Amino acid sequence: MTHRITTFTTAVALGGLLFFLSVIVGTPGAHALAANGHGVGFRSSTGWWLGSYSLDDGTRGFCLQAGRPSPVGHPSDYVEGDQLGWFTPEQSARLAYISRNWAATDDPVTAAAGQIATWMVSGMNDKTPEFYAERAGAQAEEVLARARSMVDESSRDASLGVDAAAVVSLSDQGPSHVRVDLTVQRLSGADVLAPSTHTGRLDLVGATFSDGSTSASVSNGMDVVIVPTGIEPTVSVLATAVFSALPYGPRVRVAVSPDNAQALLVAVPASAAAQAGGERHGVSPLPFQPTVRTVTSAAEALPGASISDHLTVDVAQSDGLLSHWGLRSVPAAGVAPTLAPIEAVVTSSLLGPFSDGIVPAEAAPPNAPVVCTIETTISGPGEYDTTACALPSAGFYVWVEKIDPARTPADEGGSRLRPWQSTFGVASEITRVIAPVASAAPAELARTGLDLGGGAWAGCSILAVGLASLVVSRRRRPLDAS
Repeated sequence: MTHRITTFTTAVALGGLLFFLSVIVGTPGAHALAANGHGVGFRSSTGWWLGSYSLDDGTRGFCLQAGRPSPVGHPSDYVEGDQLGWFTPEQSARLAYISRNWAATDDPVTAAAGQIATWMVSGMNDKTPEFYAERAGAQAEEVLARARSMVDESSRDASLGVDAAAVVSLSDQGPSHVRVDLTVQRLSGADVLAPSTHTGRLDLVGATFSDGSTSASVSNGMDVVIVPTGIEPTVSVLATAVFSALPYGPRVRVAVSPDNAQALLVAVPASAAAQAGGERHGVSPLPFQPTVRTVTSAAEALPGASISDHLTVDVAQSDGLLSHWGLRSVPAAGVAPTLAPIEAVVTSSLLGPFSDGIVPAEAAPPNAPVVCTIETTISGPGEYDTTACALPSAGFYVWVEKIDPARTPADEGGSRLRPWQSTFGVASEITRVIAPVASAAPAELARTGLDLGGGAWAGCSILAVGLASLVVSRRRRPLDAS
């Protein structure tokens, strides 16, 4: 009976142990290993060890349970700290910080201090840091000071996680940018990391990087130039960032032994990740090219008449340009900015008079006479008319136009406005002014005997009588001769 009870008890104990290990190991991927010796540190004159321990897979770690037997020679398995339930999130964060930074050290003072710092967080087993520091012999004070410094640093810089934020900035006056900021949630508060602390992957939708690619390796906190790809007046850009293998967060890995030996806190490779997506809608920063077709209001006119110019405004279609008229963002206090069309100024000049016919040319002749210059503000494709201009005298006149982007302030879209200028002598822009033919004055007509007054009738009568006499005399001569 005693044997059976003993056998039953042993079976229950083994079953319980196997159940414990199944919980501890957690996944089929866990494997058995053993602490194969002391790592880096000090051995006291009485044989006590202070420092790290080595596992047979080459990993080093610090003991977590002061007072328990040494882990050397005992089998163990890796377990993630959050499966154990041994520590608060703050303790896990501090232990993770200590193990990441100092468990793999080759310096004896650092290793000994790291072991004491680990016990100061996990539990001292009713002993003091000074008690354990004595194992370092002549370097006990140095080790103790270093351990306290590690504890203070872990209280301040240990972290519960890391976050990423992608910020897309679309500018209609210069280059657009994207920036990814990393913020570590330290125990002492949020900490935005300094630029270029880490490198991650950034992917774009609706834009490219300067080299034309849509995916690139970027550093945190750095503005990276992007080029929106849409040709519509408004664009939408999505940036997705992934930063991996970051040394933050409370993840700890523990080598746990079923033999009641010390569990080891081992160094975990940096494995935290931060992801972010940033999207921005705004006006396209691409330039646009206005074009103007013009027709004068009169092809012929008299001196003193007034004429105007009719403008038909459109947008040129070409690679690298907007396919529509450009928009600008108008700030408004307390509300989101509104969108408004960019305004441009068309400068129309009426040149003339020219005495000869106008010959088409790329540009107007130097020092061509200018009758007037008129400015017309346009805000998109459509029909516009200039104000009128008076024609001073006979001759040929022609309109010429241009758009100068400098007339529109840069912050109102002028930096995205392309220049335009008409050629000289366009047929639809020419007006011919003809002076009326003057009538002969009465005095001139009188001197010719063609006065239309009473004298004229008298002259006509005399002339008629004379002509009649001449005809009679001419008719009578043959009779006289007979």
